[in-house]
Amino acid sequence: MAKNEMALVIGGTGKTGRRVVERLQRLGFSYRVGSRAAQPVFDWQERKTWPAALDGADRAYVTYYPDVCVPGALETVRSFFELAVDSGVRRLVFLSGRGEVEAERAEQALKESGADWTILRCSFFSQNFSESFFLDPILAGEVTLPVGPVGEPFVDAEDIADVAVAALTNEDHSRKLVV
Repeated sequence: MAKNEMALVIGGTGKTGRRVVERLQRLGFSYRVGSRAAQPVFDWQERKTWPAALDGADRAYVTYYPDVCVPGALETVRSFFELAVDSGVRRLVFLSGRGEVEAERAEQALKESGADWTILRCSFFSQNFSESFFLDPILAGEVTLPVGPVGEPFVDAEDIADVAVAALTNEDHSRKLVV
């Protein structure tokens, strides 16, 4: 990534996005945070906010809130991918889910968008135990997950951010699925 290029970091105040922003900042790369609190505002539910957030970006880290598996998410991310490419975004790095049919459909929409893509397919974040919804159950002494006897992998958000920044800033991760 050249120093004059700019990355849009959607969810740039969230669990992985803020870590991506920190790394881009440390490396001296230009970025724009895409969030409801940012200027310009980016809101997944308000498509009219998307063009201003995309303006001048040539790459983007894309996380979908609340989750890529909720009803309507596929059409929303597909529309965003298309607008991003039409707006001059060449590279899209997408944080996807692990094994959900809806997530895989969103991944396919990205692949069909015409962008250079990287997909980061993740499950739960390790930080859910210290920064999020598992913290209270841990403090209470018990965490229950609906996974049966199957082991559930947890991925460190720091590692996700490292890979996302590598995918945003160099060509080595082009057209790759990272699990």
